[in-house]
Amino acid sequence: MLEAGKGDDFVEQRLTETAYRSNNFNVIPPIIGIIIADQYGNTITVFEYDSVEDDKYGSIKSYLSKDQQNFLEIDLVSMYLSSFKVFAGQANIKNLSNLEIYGSNIKVQIYFLLEKFMVIIFLNANTDLNSKQKAQVVKYCEERLIKYEYEFANFNDPSSRTTLNLLEQVGKKWLKKFNTRYIHTYKNLYLRSHETTEELMDELDKIIQNEINEYLNYVPDEVTNNFAKELKNKIQDKLFELNLNTLENN
Repeated sequence: MLEAGKGDDFVEQRLTETAYRSNNFNVIPPIIGIIIADQYGNTITVFEYDSVEDDKYGSIKSYLSKDQQNFLEIDLVSMYLSSFKVFAGQANIKNLSNLEIYGSNIKVQIYFLLEKFMVIIFLNANTDLNSKQKAQVVKYCEERLIKYEYEFANFNDPSSRTTLNLLEQVGKKWLKKFNTRYIHTYKNLYLRSHETTEELMDELDKIIQNEINEYLNYVPDEVTNNFAKELKNKIQDKLFELNLNTLENN
C-alpha cells in the first residue's frame, strides 16, 4: 500500500520503483552488451554495460551460463549465431537482415550488416526498443564498421587491436548512457500510462456501477461488489498495458 500524506513525488517514486523491479532492470540492464563479429562468427569486439558495484550487473556470459564454474565463451556464442545466416542461405531465405531470439530472462537481436558482419545485441527480456531506439543502436555500430573498415576486416593485426580496444572503451560509455536514458524514458512513460489509466477508470467506474445497479439489482451486494472489483481490475490492467504500448511505440 502507498502511504498517505507523502506527496505526489513519493507516490511517483514508489510507482517507478515498482516498474523498475517488476521488469528486472535492477538485476539485468536494458541492454547487457553488444558483440560485433564477422560473418563466420569470429568475435571482433565486445562492449558491455559497465555498471557500478551496487547494480550487481554481470557480463554477457554470466547471463548465458548456469554458474561461474562453466562460463560460456563469447567466441562460441557468435560462432553459433552465425549459423543462422548459413542456414538462411541454404534454405533460400533471401535478404535476411535480422533475427530475434526470446528467453524468459534475456533476449538476443542479431543484425547482419554490410554483408560481412554481425551485430549481436543482448537485452533484458523486458526491454522493448522502439523503432527509433533500434535504429540508434544499429546506426552506432554501422558507423564504426564503416569508419574503421580496415580494422574490423583485419582484426588480428596488432595495430587493429589497439584501435578496437579503444572502440570497446568508448562503446561501454555509450552503452551506459543509452541504458540510463532508456530507464529514465521508461519510468516517465510508465507514470504517464498510469495517469491516463486512472483518468479513464474514473469515467468507466461510473458506467460499470450504473450497469451493475440496473442489471444485477437483485443480486446480493457482496456478490456485485466482488464482481465489480474483479471487472475493474481486469479493465485497468488491460488499459494500462495498451496505454504503455502506445506511448512506447510513439
